[in-house]
Parts: sequence; structure tokens; C-alpha cells
Amino acid sequence: MDEIKLIDRIKHGDRRALDTLIKAYYQNIFAYFYYHTQNREISMDLTQEVFVKMVASIETYENRGKFRSWLFTIAANHLRNHWKYESRHEEYEFEEESENDITSSLENVTDSAELLNALSRIPTDQRDCIVLKYYYGFTSREIAEMLKVKEPTVKARIRYGLNKLSILLKGEETDGEEQ
Repeated sequence: MDEIKLIDRIKHGDRRALDTLIKAYYQNIFAYFYYHTQNREISMDLTQEVFVKMVASIETYENRGKFRSWLFTIAANHLRNHWKYESRHEEYEFEEESENDITSSLENVTDSAELLNALSRIPTDQRDCIVLKYYYGFTSREIAEMLKVKEPTVKARIRYGLNKLSILLKGEETDGEEQ
């Protein structure tokens, strides 16, 4: 898929090009949100909101860097804003999903429920960096730009997060200390 041509077509009002671009990234953006929220409905809402933001701002997209990085930057910022909003308002009551809903959602996210559980138990900033690096293949530099932190910070978060994951996957509890 030639994203530059698709984006140019979208800027000229081509609805099919927009549909193609959304279909190409929808599952990745959904999975990103699902890792962070562990809730299918919230993840679907956040994903749709990101694509609305993408459509609203695609006119300003300049072909500098990768479109994928630009889109994940929107997603990371949207997630950060979502958590800020939630911290100021009533907490979500996460509904219990049926086993089939969880299974079908996880099939596209990861093959290991144990890994998903361990990821949910490490600090969000470390989880963000690990997911972006190992699940989506972004470099530390790209992640730093997306999250608006320095590259050494990203590398440290990955290192600490991987250490905690290793401990959790071996069945030991973390000491509760956030690094």
C-alpha cells in the first residue's frame, strides 16, 4: 500500500482511499488501546475517536516521517487525554466480558493470556514503550517522539518493564516499587 498516494487521494475527497487507510490500521490501533484498557468497548470507542481525529487533521499531515508513527502519536496522545479525563471524573466500572468476547479480542492482540496479564500489571509508561517497540516495531527514537520524552527515558522504561515482566512471568511478585 502506497500511503502517500492514499493520503493524497484522501485530501482530494476519495472516500475509498480513506476506507482503505482505516482498514489497514484499525486492528493495530484497537490492539494498542486494548492492551491499555483491557476493555473491548472502551477500546473500540477510543479507536473510532482516533480515526475521527485522523480524518479531521489529515489535511495537515505532511509526508515527513512515517504515517504510522503520526497515527500512533495521535493514539498515544488520545489515550493520555482519556486517562486524564477519567482521573478527574468517576471511575469506569469495567464490565465483565463473556469468555467468547475476551477470546475473540485476544486472538488478534496476543497468543498468550499470561503475557497479557503480566503486561497489565506493570506501570503504564513501561507498558506503552514495550508494546510500541515489540508489538508494533517502533524504534526507541520513534517512541520517544510519540510520547514526547527523551530516547534514554524510553530505553530505561523498556529495560525496567522487561525486568518486571520477567519476574511476573516467573511467578514472582514485583516489589511494588515503580522505577
